[in-house]
Amino acid sequence: MALERISLKNWKFNLGEEMICPEQAAEVSVPHTWNVEEGTEDYWGTGWYGYTFIPEEDWKNKRVQILFHAVYHDACVWLNGEEVVCHQNSGYTPFAAELTDYLKFGEENLLSVKADNRFSPDMLPYERSFDWANDGGLIRPVELLVTGGSFLTSPQVTAKPVITVSDCRQDGGSAVFGLKAGINGSTSEQHTLEWELYEGCDGAETLMTEGCEVCRGSQAEISGRLLDSIRFWHFDSPSLYTLKLVLKAEGAVTDRQSIVFGFRDIHVRGSQIILNGEPVRLTGTEWMPGSDPACGMAEPKEALEKMLLCLKESNSILTRFHWQQDDWVYDWCDRHGMLVQEEVPFWGATPSVAGEQQWKIFKEQLQEMVSAHRNHPSVFAWGVGNELDGQAEETIQYIKDAVAYTHRMDPDRPANYVSNSIFKAPALDGTAHGDIMMVNDYIGTWHGDLDQYGEWDRIVAANPDKPVIPSEFGLCEPAFSGGDKRREEIFLEKLKCYRSYPNIAGTIYFCLNDYRTQMGEDGEGKWKKRVHGSAGLKGEPKPSYYAVQREYAPVEVSVQEGEITLICRDTLPCYEVKGYRMRIGTQMLDIPDLKPGDRWCVPLKGIGAEERIEIFRPNGERVK
Repeated sequence: MALERISLKNWKFNLGEEMICPEQAAEVSVPHTWNVEEGTEDYWGTGWYGYTFIPEEDWKNKRVQILFHAVYHDACVWLNGEEVVCHQNSGYTPFAAELTDYLKFGEENLLSVKADNRFSPDMLPYERSFDWANDGGLIRPVELLVTGGSFLTSPQVTAKPVITVSDCRQDGGSAVFGLKAGINGSTSEQHTLEWELYEGCDGAETLMTEGCEVCRGSQAEISGRLLDSIRFWHFDSPSLYTLKLVLKAEGAVTDRQSIVFGFRDIHVRGSQIILNGEPVRLTGTEWMPGSDPACGMAEPKEALEKMLLCLKESNSILTRFHWQQDDWVYDWCDRHGMLVQEEVPFWGATPSVAGEQQWKIFKEQLQEMVSAHRNHPSVFAWGVGNELDGQAEETIQYIKDAVAYTHRMDPDRPANYVSNSIFKAPALDGTAHGDIMMVNDYIGTWHGDLDQYGEWDRIVAANPDKPVIPSEFGLCEPAFSGGDKRREEIFLEKLKCYRSYPNIAGTIYFCLNDYRTQMGEDGEGKWKKRVHGSAGLKGEPKPSYYAVQREYAPVEVSVQEGEITLICRDTLPCYEVKGYRMRIGTQMLDIPDLKPGDRWCVPLKGIGAEERIEIFRPNGERVK
């Protein structure tokens, strides 16, 4: 959104109940958190940020907004001493506010922001009921947005493939395309929306079609239409499109937007997850952001990309986030083929039931995250809660209501609840009221010495027509012993179990990395953590990482009796292999399309048995 975007990076900062004179405050670069700085690592309270600027003269006939990608967790904003906006109880969702009427031209303006990370019963996450870092501050970018008198709001792209096959993958064909958006501005002016649709993104774009629509009232719309020769988005082939929008009022340009999106269909059918026509069983790992003590939750793009690459290189194509992430994270996932469940951070057994305040904040956060992220093809599902008391009647009613509300906000994606209570009574647990049952499985550790196969027999028998994803499993140190060797054993033991149940449609291993958390048992200050990962805080792989990488590869490779044999896995993971390539030494070979269970053999004639074998996905990423 905007004719002009201005990043606000260099701020003045001080801790305390009052803002001090900017000349006496420290200089910081945003994103910023005080909880990784010496002496304030365990400070839960208020911090003040100040930014001074002189408005441009050509802003006089325009509108100026400020966009905060996230302020943790309460924020109040003033311009020149006048309150502009308060955004409370939601520390990870973006919000914007209008500055136009508060600007003073020809002089220095002071923008002030008060951030508060004290634990609170009014917020989500609730009080201290969350297992990650409580990093306060302007933890994500801040921007000024300059537009004309009108601008587009909450654009929603329709991008629905027309699937004409059954039980196999469709890579392209026809698709329905359209757009709906709001217009913030005078309804007395005649607005028009000019648009161009391109195949590709980030400068590598080819114009496909274009048009101009007359807007009615406060709505802009590109009516649904059928397009041919569309390439569908898939985690192995993440084809993307760019929609460029120009809003005009009485012929004058007032706003420009560019939306990158993909055409893909993902839905639940009985006990299966269907992606572009193909039943798939997906494997993945959860990554806990904010864990590098050098930056905490104020992660620059370089730190985010480092960990996202670590995640993808483990052959994970599925992940979840306990709390909302920045738009840039989903931009990366769109381009690299990572499916994500984004969740409202309603976590843990406290409060014992969801009250009026939790329901209010849930709805506010869900609206903000759906509005911000619904055009990302990587976001395949929304999560409404994690490890509440899923057997309690009040919690089950909350789950039903939250799933229904989520479907109203976005009818095209699954809505799910993540349970750790299902082993008490598999037929009565709240996770069954989501589209996909998600089960945190800590049999052998947090859940005690239950019978691994016996418990999963009960879950499957009680819910035969629902897809299930074990959404966490792993080893937490120092609560449980055995180190990384035991972590690898648990991963292999549980994956073997899950592979034997066809309606286990995916796995999300926990966790990619050791992670910073305010409830950690190891370390102090910014180093307080849980040792739960197959990599360290900064993504340094442990031996168990390579076990995950090996077992999550979609093909198995063996070399024997003068030939190389590739087998497309048909358990977990389970999906068609298309467009893959194999490099043997310096020789590159195209792998034929393989369905689950298919094998392909290559004679070793003329190829040294000692040559290194590498497999690549269609987007060039290395499998093994």
